[in-house]
Amino acid sequence: MNSRFRFFFAIPVLIVSIAIPIHAQAASPSTSARASFRILDQWKLSEPGSWGRLNFEAKTGLLYIPRTGYLAVVDTSTGKEIGKVEGFVDARAVALDDTGKYGYATDMTPWNIGYVRVFDRATWQVVASIVVGRVPSAIIFDPVTKLVFAFSTSERNAAVIDTATNTVVATIPLPGKPHLAVTDGKGSIYVSFRGIGKLARIDTASRSIATTWPTEPCAEFHGLTFDAEHRLLLGTCYPQQMIAVNADSGQVTLAGECAPDANDLAIDPERHLLFSGSLRGVLRVYRQESPVKYSLESELPTAMRAGTITADPVKGRVYLVTSDFGPAPSRGAGMEESEAQQIPLPGTFRVIVAGR
Repeated sequence: MNSRFRFFFAIPVLIVSIAIPIHAQAASPSTSARASFRILDQWKLSEPGSWGRLNFEAKTGLLYIPRTGYLAVVDTSTGKEIGKVEGFVDARAVALDDTGKYGYATDMTPWNIGYVRVFDRATWQVVASIVVGRVPSAIIFDPVTKLVFAFSTSERNAAVIDTATNTVVATIPLPGKPHLAVTDGKGSIYVSFRGIGKLARIDTASRSIATTWPTEPCAEFHGLTFDAEHRLLLGTCYPQQMIAVNADSGQVTLAGECAPDANDLAIDPERHLLFSGSLRGVLRVYRQESPVKYSLESELPTAMRAGTITADPVKGRVYLVTSDFGPAPSRGAGMEESEAQQIPLPGTFRVIVAGR
């Protein structure tokens, strides 16, 4: 499932989760002694609209939220929005450089022209707009080469941007529609594709695909994250599988089961936890039994459509975002079509904070 959810269109048929409730499982002494995750706080942000993939920067405690029309920056120590980067149409994902100076966010316009907006992290102003492929989604900053890689779903490629000049210096053809991407921070970027059961490793130095691996039994990832300590890619996918992919060999290991409505995936390496969000409004917490084995520890009801998540390994928290939705104003298309359209309601967008 895409990390960004466009709720201006018809809502999909809801899928009923068949995950076994945690109280039905035999809890070990260590598990039962742990405090359960709970909702600690909710921060309301005033602007209506949809949202994209979250990016939490641990060293500053700032949460970056791509929004319709702008990029929100929230200080997680106060829950207040301290920055607002305007000049966007439909912000989708954000990457941050390793100097603290600049950020890079993908943006799509109604004319299907894709951009990467470069913004100053001191003034929260856009300083450059770079044309990339149509329908841009994932974006990665590579600390080894100082290049930015922006992935185009429509054109099935990755634009390589030189951050010194803010220009596209290469384009990498891809074997399918790119969906999710993560980096190991050491010169490799891993990108998954929609519906073809493959994962590609991009070598950032050569600006090319180094290898492509099959991901059977996963045809498409709903969530993807990277375990740096064990050099493993962890992903959730249909049919209710969680797999671990060795980042060097591509070996696939079944790591556990996930719910059918699993969405974003985030890892807390300090506490050996894995988090899975869902559009049905359940945050699932998985405990690492071994590097390639995870078991369900608990389930926390959150809010409908709160499937976009990120983890804060410093405070041991999870941040989720959602909004309430209602029918779009009728444009004379008929009652049935009007009722099928859902838009975010003003004043309801919020960050949900979960923790122990």
